Amino acid sequence: MIDWRDAAACRGLPIEFFYIEEDADPGSQLPENPTVKRMCAGCPAREECLEHAIKHEDYGFWAGTTAKERKRIRKERGIWLDRPELAA
Repeated sequence: MIDWRDAAACRGLPIEFFYIEEDADPGSQLPENPTVKRMCAGCPAREECLEHAIKHEDYGFWAGTTAKERKRIRKERGIWLDRPELAA
């Protein structure tokens, strides 16, 4: 079975393309990025990426969505962010 990440349109792009710089204000969010939105809109792995991001990703662009957009989707679906690294 092929991992959805292997089919992603963004495969091979630098990770910095999807995240804010380390020295940016920690509370800042990525602005809308039309280039990412267009790339993700036609991605064959978009649905799998979005489902992963809704459940696990609090930062960056995933499936053409911002962290704020995913937070809204989680709220609408009644989903909690699964962050195993924070479990004690």
